[in-house]
Amino acid sequence: MGEWTEWSDWLREGYFIRYTREGVTYYEQVVARDFAHYVYDWPETVNALSESGPTVPANLEVTVGYDDKKKTNRLWQLIFGIDGEIYVYVELPTDTHRHGIPKLPKPSSTVRTVSHYEEWMSPFIEPTFITEHFMMKPDTDRIAFDIYNPNAINMPAIKLRFLIAKMITERIGTEYYDEAGLHLEPTRNAWSELLDKLYRRVVYCRPITILPITAPAVSNR
Repeated sequence: MGEWTEWSDWLREGYFIRYTREGVTYYEQVVARDFAHYVYDWPETVNALSESGPTVPANLEVTVGYDDKKKTNRLWQLIFGIDGEIYVYVELPTDTHRHGIPKLPKPSSTVRTVSHYEEWMSPFIEPTFITEHFMMKPDTDRIAFDIYNPNAINMPAIKLRFLIAKMITERIGTEYYDEAGLHLEPTRNAWSELLDKLYRRVVYCRPITILPITAPAVSNR
């Protein structure tokens, strides 16, 4: 059985998750999940020793965001596989390059082997969770890709295979700090005790990363 078919790393109904945006931590529970499968054909030949992109696959878009009345959100857990001896770079959000290191945040004409995915890391036939990303409206509702061809021949038929868990999550509450200290705010009165247990880690809650982790190129110590 392949890694993606075991479902061991996929979020499932009943799981609690948390993520942080702009200093606020959100606690949610997966209440519904559906599987999606999409193969994207790169729109052009990737010439030898050349870059193509960035390209934003039009069909890979989270179209529904948080519903304040129903207290529900939409979330995609996405992995992808690569067909071809190429380097794949990710922008998520579409204007933010991902997976570099502080001193080499992006590839350049002299250093291509940074922040890249290759076929051996996540094969087209069996994508792996090395390529895991979470998409959510409005911060990361679209994803962009760049491709570089390190070979001496043109690559005319590049493909990416996407496996997606589309989820509806119910928001349990939020956690944030200000001058007055800690605030735990449940979305419903019935969630007060549960939110407290999630915050204190009495109930397991999987943390997920929506936005990239960044750091300056120079040490601050």
